[in-house]
This record gives sequence, structure tokens and C-alpha cells, in this order.
Amino acid sequence: MYRSMYEIRDNSKTSRGTIKVSGEHTLFIDPNQATATLGVVTNDKELSIAQQQNNLISSRLLLCLKNSGISEKDIQTITYQVFPQYRYEDGQQILTGYEVRQIFQITIKDINKVGMIIDEALKCGANVVESIQFVHSDPGYYYQNALSTAYKKAFEKAKTLSNVSGQNINPQPKMINEQQMNLPIPYANVQLLKAADQGAPVQPGQIAVRAAVSVEFHTY
Repeated sequence: MYRSMYEIRDNSKTSRGTIKVSGEHTLFIDPNQATATLGVVTNDKELSIAQQQNNLISSRLLLCLKNSGISEKDIQTITYQVFPQYRYEDGQQILTGYEVRQIFQITIKDINKVGMIIDEALKCGANVVESIQFVHSDPGYYYQNALSTAYKKAFEKAKTLSNVSGQNINPQPKMINEQQMNLPIPYANVQLLKAADQGAPVQPGQIAVRAAVSVEFHTY
């Protein structure tokens, strides 16, 4: 993988063993867009009325989002649910009405407008905001850089171990395993959502992009 950087020793030498090492690297990058999950919940004794109210408010919300600069392709309905509501009397289940929930996922490409757009959505009828995730539109580029550095760190570990143990290593690795990392994406907590409701700016922080590998080298 790194022939141009390190001398390749004679592969015909007899292998005496192996060295197994790991390497990891984390990059911290600024997000350049956000994904918000929000929507409308309505309740009524009659299902048809709850649905009509939800459709009316949701239509107003969608128009508001588009007027705020969100394109139609960046708005997606991800949940539409109907929940019967009950109360219990003397051990009996009594239907009291219905809850209708419609949730949208929107992509906000101008990260400086996250607070303003959430504020407008709440004014236009959104009454549930499930999350705001801050992301980068091209995380793969940064992950590849982190992965490359993680491998280099593993190789340096292998060289150190081989030197102190009186061995040589073949710089062509016998095996490379990429370790999957499931890191949490920065999201807006309740305090940030309240700030957005008041028109205050939402601070996204940075995103951690982490890569890790385990590598095995022949020694001789």
C-alpha cells in the first residue's frame, strides 16, 4: 500500500513470526450543513378531524420551509402515524380520540440559518422537533485522510516493536483490518432547541471523524 514511502525487503527471506499492531486517528472538522427532524402532532376525538388539522398545519409548515430557502428535494416525509388514545375506567379501555403525527426530515445547507429556520418552522405550526444533526456534505474525503494516518501510525508502532525485539519486518502487511467506528453525530439538545425557538443562533461545534485499523506484519 505504501511502496513509494518505505523500502520493500526481500520477500524470499524466511518468516520467523508476525507483529500485530493497531493505529487510529481522529480529525475534527467543521460541519457545513444540518439535518433537522421536525413535524406536526394533532389530537381530536374524531380521526378525520385530527387528520385534516394535521394536513392543514403540515401544508403551512412546508410552505414556510420553502419560503425560508429549503428546496423541495431537501424535504422528506419520514413518518406518518395514527395512534388511538384511550383512558381506563373500572378496568375498561375507552377510546377517547386519536393522535396524528407527521414528521419531516429537512436538510439545511446554509448552516448559519439553522436557528432562523427552526424558529420559523415553530412559528408556522411545527410542535415537535426530534433532533438537529450537524453533518458535513463530504465526510468520505476526511475519513480517507484519517484512515491513511491511522495506517501510518500502525506501521510506526510495528517498526518500533521490531527494533526493540531484534527483528526486521516486511513493510508489505500480511493483513489489514479496517475497524468500523460508529460515532455519535453532534445534535441539538433541548437547550439549543429552546434557543432556536427564541431566534438565538445554534452553535454546531465540530464533528469527530475517526478511523482505526489493525495490521499484521511478517517478521524475519
